[in-house]
Amino acid sequence: MRRIESVVVCGVGAVGAAAVERLHSMDPACVTVVADGRRRERLQREGLTVNGRRFSPRVAAPAELTPAGLLLIGVKHGDLAAAVEDARAAVGPRTVIVSLLNGISSEATLADAYGADKVLPAFLVGNDVVREGTRVRYQNIGRLVFGAPSNDPADPRVVAVKDLLDRAGIPCQVAADIRREQWWKFMLNVGVNQVSALLRAPYGAFRLEQVRALARQAALEVVAVSRHEGVGLEPADVERIFPVIGGLAPAGKTSMLQDVEAGRKTEVEIFAGTVVELGRRHGVPTPANAFLGQGIAALDALAAARAAGDVP
Repeated sequence: MRRIESVVVCGVGAVGAAAVERLHSMDPACVTVVADGRRRERLQREGLTVNGRRFSPRVAAPAELTPAGLLLIGVKHGDLAAAVEDARAAVGPRTVIVSLLNGISSEATLADAYGADKVLPAFLVGNDVVREGTRVRYQNIGRLVFGAPSNDPADPRVVAVKDLLDRAGIPCQVAADIRREQWWKFMLNVGVNQVSALLRAPYGAFRLEQVRALARQAALEVVAVSRHEGVGLEPADVERIFPVIGGLAPAGKTSMLQDVEAGRKTEVEIFAGTVVELGRRHGVPTPANAFLGQGIAALDALAAARAAGDVP
């Protein structure tokens, strides 16, 4: 069996840092974080702290990388193009690439850059990871769901990645239908992340039916456009969202809410923006996502104006 012994991680936000901690606990020599400039200096000075455990992973500049068995991409969508170039030297003939990004488009970008044969579609679900600087905490690390585009569980890349994740204690699942499951996770993000950001609401707020109703409206629009994209989600898939959210820390926050609170730009374009564009293309009304998209774009604009000193 093919065995992965080296991992390069590009992007150590909340999700990336949690993965690095598990890999580092298994074998400090197996994992390298790619970073340059001030980010590299800060990581070398402060290390990472995950659930109170401080550790110092190996940090390498892009020019110092060598081909790895696995490349994990964990940046924000707006940083993906830069990450592709930063991590290029980590990609060799046998490197497997897994994206931890939200949305349904990062795999295509990575395939264009490195070759489709290297990319395994994936997503993370069920995590309540919160980042504050180089400190990360969580009650639930979540589950990495992944698979080959062919949905063949015996694909050597799939078998090798699952073996590594099992060794590192990173919960994972090989999807029976990875494209459909990726769309389901996209639907969850469209409903939950956007509503949480606009309402400034943690996961516990989704116990309220009034809050669920807003998320449901946005998610049902994903169901509607998915049918035109050959995915065919059903309304019953929407209801699968709420038990997952109910199992998370009530005070936990979506990544989009964390972005809003920190004054960072959100990923609204890959959520509401994608749904509205697909709705326009297929003639499907998407009023809930149009509203959420406008509201969150306004929050982004307000944060930018405050950072520039234009708004008190």
